[in-house]
Amino acid sequence: MKKNRIAIIAILGTGLLILVALFGRVIANPDAYLFSTSGDAVKSYYNFSYYLKYDSGIDHNGINYPYGDHLQYINSHPLYLQVIKFLDRFIYPLSEHGVGILNLTMIFSLLLAIPFIYLVLRKFSLPPWYAGVVSLIILFLSPQVDRLGGHFEMVYAFFIPLFWYLLIRWHEASGKGWWTVLLLTTALVGGFTSAYYAALLAIFTMAIFLVQLWNHRRNLKGYLPEGVHLLMIAILPLLIVKGLVTITDWVDDRPDNPWGFFIFHSNVFSIFLPPRSILREVISGIVDISYKWEGRSYVGLPATLLALSFFITMLLQLAGRKRPDLKSYFPNKKLNLYLAASFIVLLFSMCIPFKWGLGFLTELLPPLKQFRCLGRFSWIFYYVFTVFTATYLYYLYRIVRKRGYRIPAMALLLIILSFWGLEAASRIQKSTSRIFNKNELFSTSGGDIRIVLEEAGRSADDFQGLFFLPFANTCGDKLRFERGLGAFSEAMRCSDQTGIPLVQSFSPRISLSQAMSSIQLLADSTIYKQRVDDMNRKPLLLVIAPQELNPRESDLLDRAEVFWSGKNFSLATLPVYAFNKGFDSWIELANSLADSLTCTGNLCTNVNPEQVIYIDFEEFSSDRVFTGSGAKYLKKGSMELFSENLYERCSGSEVELSFWLYVDHRTDNMPTPELWQWDNDNKLIHKEKLNSREVHNVDGMWVRISKQIVPEPGIRYQLTVRGKQITVDDLLLKPAGARVVIRPEKGDYLFDNFRVPVATDR
Repeated sequence: MKKNRIAIIAILGTGLLILVALFGRVIANPDAYLFSTSGDAVKSYYNFSYYLKYDSGIDHNGINYPYGDHLQYINSHPLYLQVIKFLDRFIYPLSEHGVGILNLTMIFSLLLAIPFIYLVLRKFSLPPWYAGVVSLIILFLSPQVDRLGGHFEMVYAFFIPLFWYLLIRWHEASGKGWWTVLLLTTALVGGFTSAYYAALLAIFTMAIFLVQLWNHRRNLKGYLPEGVHLLMIAILPLLIVKGLVTITDWVDDRPDNPWGFFIFHSNVFSIFLPPRSILREVISGIVDISYKWEGRSYVGLPATLLALSFFITMLLQLAGRKRPDLKSYFPNKKLNLYLAASFIVLLFSMCIPFKWGLGFLTELLPPLKQFRCLGRFSWIFYYVFTVFTATYLYYLYRIVRKRGYRIPAMALLLIILSFWGLEAASRIQKSTSRIFNKNELFSTSGGDIRIVLEEAGRSADDFQGLFFLPFANTCGDKLRFERGLGAFSEAMRCSDQTGIPLVQSFSPRISLSQAMSSIQLLADSTIYKQRVDDMNRKPLLLVIAPQELNPRESDLLDRAEVFWSGKNFSLATLPVYAFNKGFDSWIELANSLADSLTCTGNLCTNVNPEQVIYIDFEEFSSDRVFTGSGAKYLKKGSMELFSENLYERCSGSEVELSFWLYVDHRTDNMPTPELWQWDNDNKLIHKEKLNSREVHNVDGMWVRISKQIVPEPGIRYQLTVRGKQITVDDLLLKPAGARVVIRPEKGDYLFDNFRVPVATDR
C-alpha cells in the first residue's frame, strides 16, 4: 500500500508537469482561450457559460426561445453545472468564468484518470514503476484526449478506469455492498454528465455478465445471485438516468431515431492502425480502411503488433491442425474476464451484428438507437487491451529474464515502452496543437454588446429574444441549415453577454415540433408562423453576419431596423409581426379568388384545367394526412408519384411542381425526392435530387417540396421518392403564375398548394 501511495504521488506529479507543459498558457489564464472555435465546441462553451450566468434548475433558457430545453440533452454537464452553480451562489462568484471553469475541468480531469489506470494495472500484478509509466502512456494515447477539440463532456477519461477498478474490487470482495454503492454512484455521476457514460459502463458490465454466464455454464444456478447483482449494477443507473430525465422533461416529441447508428462505428483499422502513418498509406492502397473519426481508438503499435502476432500464430497452428494453447496467449486469468467482455463491446462498437442485415434488432431495444456514435464504445476495448498488452509484455520480460537475459530483457522492455510513449506524446501533441484559440466570443475583448446597445439608446430588456442571419438550425437529423453557423457563433457571443436567449438551436435532440416552428419562421408569407403566438410583443434583437443572404433572409432584414454595424456582425431591431407580414393579405387574396375561378370538380383554376395535375391520394388510408383523409405511404423503398410527358400537357411554358412530404420521427433521415428525365427510347437523360433537407416551407410536421420545370418535347418526366417511412400528400403541377384552388368537401382548402384554414382569426 505504501508503494502504491508513493508511486501514485510520483505519477500524479509527473502527469501534472506534463499538463503544465502542455496547457501552461491556459492554466495561467483559463478564460482567455477556446479549445476550438468549431460549432460543437462553441455551443458547449455557450451552453455552460449562459446557464451559470442566467439560469437555474433543469432547464436551459438560452436556446430555442421561447421554449428552452432540458439540460441533459444539450451537452451542458448538467450535474457538474449544479455543483458550480452552488459554489457561485454560496461560496465564491464564478458565473463570469464559465469558459475558464470548463477549460480547467477538462485539463485536470485527465490528471484524475492517472491513479485509477495505475490501480487497475497494479491489480494485475505489475510492479509500481512499470504500472506508473504505462498509466501515463495509456492516458495520453487515449482517444478521449481528442475530444478536447469538441464534445467536451466526453473528455473525462477517468470514468472508465475508475469503474473498471471498482468492478475488480467488487469481484474480489466477499461483502459487495460498499463496492456496489461506489459502482452505482460512478455510473450515475457519469450518466448525468453524459448519457454515453451510463451506456458505456452498462454495456461493459453486461458484457462481463455474459462472459460469466459462459464461465459458469455448468453451474448457472450457483452463479445466479451474483449474476443478478451484476446485472442490477448495469441496468439500474440507466433506468434512473432515463427515468429522472423523462419525468422532468416537458417535451414528448424528441427524435427517437437519430442518424449515425450505422455510420459512426469503429473497425479493425480504427483500432489497430495509427491515424497517420506510412503503414496506413501502404495498406490503404490495398484495402478500404476508411472509418469515421468517432470510431478511432488506436491502441498503439506495441499493442497492434501483439494482436497481429497472436492472430498469425493461431492461424499457423490451426493450419497445422494444432490446437492453440490459450494459456500461453492469455496467462493472466484475472484479466481474461475483462478482456473477453471488452471484445464483446468492441463488436458492438463495430455495429456487429446490426450492420449484417440484422438492423431490425434495434427495434427490439429502441434505446440502442439513441447512441448514434457506436465508435465511442470501443473506448472500453482501448483501456482493457492496452492494459492486457502491458501485462503480456511484462510476462514475456519475466520469462526472458528467468532464462538469464536480464539486461537484454530490460533493454528491450524499455525500448518498447519508449516507442509506445513517443506515440502517446505524438497523440497528445496533435490533440492539443490547435486548442490555443483566443477567446473573442465569450469575453468583452471583442466589444461589450451591452455598451453597444446603450450607446444606441437600447438595452437588453428591450428585446425578448435573439434571431440571427444567415439562418442556422436543425430539426433532429432531418432538416438542417448550416450556412449560418458563423452567424450562430456571433449570436452566441451577443446572447452570452446580454442574457437575451436565442430563438434558434443546433441540438439534434430538440423537440421536433419546436425545431420545425423555428425553421418555419423563414417560410413564405403564405404560411402562418406559429411560434410567434408563444412570444410576447417585444421585438427581437437581429444579429446579421457579413455574408450573402438568400431572398427570404433579405426580405426579413428589410423589415428590420439596423442600428449598429461592426466588422463581424450588425445589430437590428426586428418586430415579431415582421414574420407574418403579408399573411393576412394572402388569406384575403385566397378568399377573394376562390369564388372567381373556373371549377371542375374540386379543382378551380384560371387556366385550362388540362394543364393542371393534382393528386390528393385520398384512395390511400393513412393516419398522417396534410389535407383530406388520405395520403400515400411507403415503409421502405421507392415510391412513384407520377410519370408523364409534360410538354404535351403544358407545352414549353414553365411549370411549378409541388407536394407535401411528412417529417417522420420513425426514421433517421429525410426521404429523397428524385426527378428523372427519359427519352422516347426509355433512356435516362438526367436525374436530379430535389431539396428535402433545407426547406423553410413548413406546415405542422409537413414540408413543401417544390421545383420549377420547363418541359421539353419528347421527354418523359418521372417523380419518385426514395427512403424510409415516406408519406406524401397533395401533389400539384401547374403552369407558373397560374392560380389553383382545391376545395375538399370539408376541412381546409389549398391555394397554390398552400393550406388555407377554413376559419381563421389571424
